[in-house]
Amino acid sequence: MTWILTNSARPFDLLNPRAENVITTDLAHALSLVCRFNGHCAHHYSVAQHSLLVAYIIEKEGGTPEEQLAGLLHDGTEAYISDLTRPLKLLLIEAARQREIAWLDLVSQVSAQRHTVGLNAAATRILTTAERRGVSLLLDTYHEIEKRIWLAIAERFHLPPELPECVKHADMIALATEKRDLLPEHPAVWECLEGYAPLPERILQMQPDIVRQQFHDRLLSLMATTNRRRAAA
Repeated sequence: MTWILTNSARPFDLLNPRAENVITTDLAHALSLVCRFNGHCAHHYSVAQHSLLVAYIIEKEGGTPEEQLAGLLHDGTEAYISDLTRPLKLLLIEAARQREIAWLDLVSQVSAQRHTVGLNAAATRILTTAERRGVSLLLDTYHEIEKRIWLAIAERFHLPPELPECVKHADMIALATEKRDLLPEHPAVWECLEGYAPLPERILQMQPDIVRQQFHDRLLSLMATTNRRRAAA
């Protein structure tokens, strides 16, 4: 079984996602209930509210309706699959790198001691090729599924496959604002936020049903605008 049942009672195949199965109400519903930061924030703060904030920042900085729509939907895949937190992604990448180093070092030792048959056998048992690649494979599989879903979303809303730079920029400003308003104070420096200042406005606590409606209204409004612009082109 490779599909999930969405809120609209439609099956959504994770391995073969189709644009026609990306439903606006499903996106609004699911994203309004998925909490950012794995729930480790001052109150329920959804991916939908985060996405509204990103779209607002893009609009505030003069972005086009198409860019605002991309900003609103940039985390749309999370309506269908859970996101991996940034530290976990980095840990998986580093684990795969360390496993590769350990494997090459062990192979080197085995090659230098060819007469030691036992060492060669142990190397095969402890670090098989499949095991060595396992962590990388898991991460690659997740990224491939995420990519397929994003391409279906992009097709559904006539977005380019690659997110505009302004979306990535707005996403980091939103993260800086969320760190200030939603997370406990901590002396550790977030290197990824270097050069990004939070918004002067504060993030307000909102109920999921309100966020769901606001997200859906904003989505339909931007769709109408971009569709008119595309038809007039």
